[in-house]
Amino acid sequence: MNRSMGIRVNKASIRTVAAVVAVLSSLACQYDPHAHLYTTARPAPGDVVGVYRLTSETLLASDLSELGGRSCFVRLKADGTFEAVNVPPWGLDSPGPRFFEHLLSGSGTWRIASIGAVDNGWSSKTLWGVYLDSPNVKLAPATLTGRSSPYGLIFSLGDPDAGEALILSR
Repeated sequence: MNRSMGIRVNKASIRTVAAVVAVLSSLACQYDPHAHLYTTARPAPGDVVGVYRLTSETLLASDLSELGGRSCFVRLKADGTFEAVNVPPWGLDSPGPRFFEHLLSGSGTWRIASIGAVDNGWSSKTLWGVYLDSPNVKLAPATLTGRSSPYGLIFSLGDPDAGEALILSR
């Protein structure tokens, strides 16, 4: 006990304060709203081959009319090459109101690789995605979605915890 300040501190009080801080900290944590969709077991390359088309976006919650009738798709071929039309650029910090004007198109090779991890507070699981390697443009990687084929793709836009994304389905 610290008599000079009139404050009584014991181990039970310290444990209680620590528990309250832990609970409040967990409530303040953000969470990617798409995390439950992400692929956490590495798929075989043949299982992700196909054409993925934009089916929704959460940036503007629109009917996709901002694309002005333009296509948005990724074609992953069995020979390891791809074609992508109107996908996000690499390193996009935060999408702005004119986001759809900055989409890129390109071709090159694709590969499945770890794209990060999702953590539920007790354990962490590897997230799998597709990197689109092009000699001409720097395209953003896409996170794979689903537990088995047919998989989907999500391009997270800016901070994943904000939930802004382009969602493509096969």
